[in-house]
Amino acid sequence: MNDKTALAEAIALTDEILEVLEQGEFQRVNELEVRRKPLIEQAFMGSIEEIDVIKAQHLKNLNQQVVDKLNLFKQSIILQQSKLRTASKATQAYLSNDSDPNK
Repeated sequence: MNDKTALAEAIALTDEILEVLEQGEFQRVNELEVRRKPLIEQAFMGSIEEIDVIKAQHLKNLNQQVVDKLNLFKQSIILQQSKLRTASKATQAYLSNDSDPNK
């Protein structure tokens, strides 16, 4: 395994550790950390330039995930607003028909 691959795997394991911690699955952290430690040691044996390229790629990937999630959230909000407007119009129409004295 080369240094780039080791760093990429270490980053992936670090992400997984963070997820596991967030979910409160503390028993898995030790197992993941045992797998991650030698990868980190190997990864940092390489040049700083190679490490920077991998970190930049990882940041780009994380940024894309954030953008995708924000877009989904935005679409969800727009859909909810549309449903609320439709429900409000329907309620107003019902109330205006209900108060019609010619009924």
